[in-house]
Amino acid sequence: MKRVIIFLLPLVLFACDFIEPRPLIHQTTDELWSHATYGEGILTQGYAQLQPGYPLWMEYLTDNAISQNVNENILALGGWMLEGNPIGSWNRCYNVIKYLNIFLENESNMPYRIEDVVRDSITSVHRRGEAYYLRAWYQWELLRDYGGMAGGEYLGFPIVTTVLKSSDDLNLKRDSYEACVAQIVNDLDSAISLLPKRYDGEDLYTGNQNRGRASGLAAMALKARVYLFAASPAYGDSSKDKWVRAAKAAAEAIEETDGLVDLKPYGNFNDPENYDYIWIQPTHVGNYTEYDNYPPSLYGSGITNPSQNLVDAFPDINGYPIASSEVYDSNNPYDNRDPRFKRFIFFNGDYYNGTYVSTYEGGADAPGGLKQEGTRTGYFMKKLTSGNVTLEPNYVTSDIKFFIYLHKTELYLNFAEAANEAYGPTDSSLGFSALDVMKKIRERGNPQLAGSDPYLVEQSASTDAFRELIHNERRLELSFEGFRFWDIRRTNQNLNHTIKGVKILLSVLENDTGEDVNIALQSKASTDYVSSWETLSAVNDGNYNITSSRDNVPKYGNWNSQGMWRYVQYDFPPYLVGTVSRDHVISKSDIYWWLDGGGIQIPDSVYIEVKEQNEWKRVWNNWDGEKVDQWNVATFDPVTATAIKINFKSIVASCGIIEWRVWGHPSKVAKYQYDYVDIENHTYKDYMRYVPLPYRETLIMSNLKQNEGWK
Repeated sequence: MKRVIIFLLPLVLFACDFIEPRPLIHQTTDELWSHATYGEGILTQGYAQLQPGYPLWMEYLTDNAISQNVNENILALGGWMLEGNPIGSWNRCYNVIKYLNIFLENESNMPYRIEDVVRDSITSVHRRGEAYYLRAWYQWELLRDYGGMAGGEYLGFPIVTTVLKSSDDLNLKRDSYEACVAQIVNDLDSAISLLPKRYDGEDLYTGNQNRGRASGLAAMALKARVYLFAASPAYGDSSKDKWVRAAKAAAEAIEETDGLVDLKPYGNFNDPENYDYIWIQPTHVGNYTEYDNYPPSLYGSGITNPSQNLVDAFPDINGYPIASSEVYDSNNPYDNRDPRFKRFIFFNGDYYNGTYVSTYEGGADAPGGLKQEGTRTGYFMKKLTSGNVTLEPNYVTSDIKFFIYLHKTELYLNFAEAANEAYGPTDSSLGFSALDVMKKIRERGNPQLAGSDPYLVEQSASTDAFRELIHNERRLELSFEGFRFWDIRRTNQNLNHTIKGVKILLSVLENDTGEDVNIALQSKASTDYVSSWETLSAVNDGNYNITSSRDNVPKYGNWNSQGMWRYVQYDFPPYLVGTVSRDHVISKSDIYWWLDGGGIQIPDSVYIEVKEQNEWKRVWNNWDGEKVDQWNVATFDPVTATAIKINFKSIVASCGIIEWRVWGHPSKVAKYQYDYVDIENHTYKDYMRYVPLPYRETLIMSNLKQNEGWK
């Protein structure tokens, strides 16, 4: 029998408990494979080398973003060279494929020694399915990274599905792009037949604890992705048959996810139980994404700076592009926008975790601000950060983190693109149409569009118009996840871009003509006492459909306070005018009391104080008793204040409030001037649509054709 070869030894060191007392070097290959731990160690290489993480640096090679560091974008600025090319992982992929080939050639007789014979067999089947899936994944990485035109034909990578020996011909040729697609899909089909479609419940082998492992559904989703790329014009004839193939694969995967259903809200990307996530990295806890990408005012480094190009791609609140919007206001460009904009992008005036982002000239987050390293474009990346994380020096928190390899949003977009090309926007031959799927995408992004999305319907009148909409939605939904670089290339979009940003100039004006609004709605309510069964937050919840009787409407009450002065206070909401201010001009308040005919009565004494320049000042009082079943209005001379307090008591009973409104407006207003400027030009040669094969490998293997143009 052959002795175990040297390069395998490190993988089995952890298995000593099973192999002792005989030294490893004295074990035969057959003896080693008689222990499941040895084979598991081989298979584990497939997971260990996945390199989970969002490649934000690849966004800097597109029109989506740039790095705050001007030296981090050499490739996009004309410095992409054959030698030292950082894109792609040729050696890593082939090393892992080697291990997976070893596993697949030897695993069939490997006992797991589980007492339950059936479960032993199930485990063996699952592990073999995982190996097929992982081999397909690394083959997919090779095809995505290196597929391209060479010698007048579309080529992929050299297909290797056996363990190569030194006696084999190692001067490998690249297989055709379609042959590589067929090989990947063959492995994925094997995985689909062997693996559970998803992991759910408490079962040791198919339960939630296995969600980091490959699954049948993950294989189906990856198959849809592979077919989408194969149908794209950069890799062949982009025929209808290829689009049909891609659409069918995506439709089958969608059906396996319980069909076309609503997508879950974005949240903080911290819920591993979200079944919109098809395949995820095992979870851990951290705050590195926030340290890298929070603005300086939030104690981050603000590395990733989204472009104005990307910001302009977000529609208005009605779903229309801002260029044709009836509600977009160039003087207030961040108002009336698709909610995804505020979820994905930090912008000037964005209020986050108690802090205003200030990217205007001279602001804390502009160049020369708090850390002398503000944004170059006027924006920071928010999408992948968690609002649960704070980085304040004396209060640093973390959150659950994991990388999402495959998710339903991408799957939906893959189907929509393929189905639109294969059947048109509205054809439902596969059970649902591209239009149906895009409704789900846009409704999750902007719930206001649920049931009525006129622009989406308008664009569905033609395949060409719908293609543009799908491409834009894909750009938004998959931003900062590493897709844009490849999507630009596979769809033959323009490689070169001028990255734009915004310079914001601030002037502060007195708000003499401000329209009074109920500022209580955004104020913070506090009190010296509220009954445990009542609700303080009810006083400014905006519920005006009220009566003074005690019903099921939430109310404030302070039972057992008869004859005692009590108060409710509003601290006014902050706003950004160069610095953060809470100053509001107020002159009116109205309040609706409630009673129950017993322990809760209308107060007989009331007075109002305002906080002016950090001192409380009485501005109104009523010693004659309030009224029931009506708004009790208090007016006083206009005053600039940061807070208001209403004090009240009843000699004979306690008191209760249904709603308390305060009317006013900010005392100052910030006027911004937005100047849109060119930041940097991304310059690529036409041949850079395809990534070059590693220079060293093309020297060693003369049959390995390089992608055209790279010399």
